[in-house]
Amino acid sequence: MLLVLRDWGQALRLRLALILVASTTLLPSAARAANITVASPVSGTNVASPIWVRAHNIGCNGLSPTAFGFSIDDSSTLTLGITAYDIDVINLAIATGSHTVHFKSWTSSGVCPVVATTFTVSGGTPPGSPPTGTIPSYAVASGDLDGAAGWEYEHDSGTPGESRGSTVYPATTPSYDDARKFYLTYSAHGGERFHLSFGINPTATHFAYDTYIYLVDPSQVENIEMDLNQVMANGETVIYGTQCSSVSNTWEYVTVKGRDDHWNSSNIHCDPRAWTANTWHHVQIAFHRDSNGVVTHDWVTLDGAQSTFINATGAAAQKLGWALGDLLVNFQLDGENAGSGSITSYIHKMTIYSWQ
Repeated sequence: MLLVLRDWGQALRLRLALILVASTTLLPSAARAANITVASPVSGTNVASPIWVRAHNIGCNGLSPTAFGFSIDDSSTLTLGITAYDIDVINLAIATGSHTVHFKSWTSSGVCPVVATTFTVSGGTPPGSPPTGTIPSYAVASGDLDGAAGWEYEHDSGTPGESRGSTVYPATTPSYDDARKFYLTYSAHGGERFHLSFGINPTATHFAYDTYIYLVDPSQVENIEMDLNQVMANGETVIYGTQCSSVSNTWEYVTVKGRDDHWNSSNIHCDPRAWTANTWHHVQIAFHRDSNGVVTHDWVTLDGAQSTFINATGAAAQKLGWALGDLLVNFQLDGENAGSGSITSYIHKMTIYSWQ
């Protein structure tokens, strides 16, 4: 549900203006830095109309947000999301040409700095078109998987050492409520795999893995693995596997030969140890397959910065005997240390998008 405010009354305008003056007077500019992550439209990209407007907000100056909204170009119309933390508006019609979305946030102490994204609208995109760096408006969303029942976990025997894990929902972080917590202890680079079977769809060919990730201590993390598994109509399971790896310092992707999975380094840099601690990071990964289960990794967006995979294509299907059409999401954390350690992580708004 969205609340659209038009032709604000004079009293409301005056109140916001006074808040703005007070907040900019009392706080230095560095202290007023907002933590707004824009997922769509990504600044500098070409998109099709209708567009998808999505962003996450945790306030500013150490305070949680009380309101979050956006306006387009020079419009005085402010559109508010259903919470002060998230905006998620699909199918928003907009004319061709260059546009700017202004994201605006408030806390109990006043207004936060505005964050803007500028992009170009180049017309409509019909279903079945190749990936263009955005999730199309006609994609089907899984819904928020954080609170879904059925999450399971175990040590990944493909990693060395040992691990023991647990998961809790809802869990509270210092900057957001209503998140899923993952905790594990490990030895000798052991990895813990958390997974959820969430749907049935043997026919979709294009997917995007979309989530916010929070790491308490990134120095403990060797790999952050984000996978989707899909059982096609022929009974083979396609592995759409991607991970941010400190081993290769890249976004790695999976290819399959026989029953052996293999990680391949890519052209896109990534090192989970370099992620800012105690901060929400927004990740989107897009990939698609052909009828034989050959997967192409298309692009990844990390905190609004998008990169395109080059030559990241390979066979990725194998017979596992899973139920026809099963969709399963994996979130795995591998330990960085050869000795022992522990990892605490959270996810928020995990969503899988699918289309053909």
